[in-house]
Amino acid sequence: MNNETKLVFALEHVAHLHDLIKGNEYEHYLDQSLTSLEFELERQLSNEIHRKNPKLGERIQGKSNKEVIKAGIGAIGRITDQES
Repeated sequence: MNNETKLVFALEHVAHLHDLIKGNEYEHYLDQSLTSLEFELERQLSNEIHRKNPKLGERIQGKSNKEVIKAGIGAIGRITDQES
């Protein structure tokens, strides 16, 4: 399994965890930790996409990690086509 696949799977799991903690007494605390992890995974996946496809970087330079991921592999986890 390559790094990109591992990161995609990890982001999918984090998205499921976000759903599972809804309504939890400590949701706010748990959500903060998950959001930090999610941000780091998105950053690493964005870097991996840029590394594998340098030409993609020319089109989306200066875009957010979520936009890079959507352009590189599509909607995953909590990164949907509806986000800007």
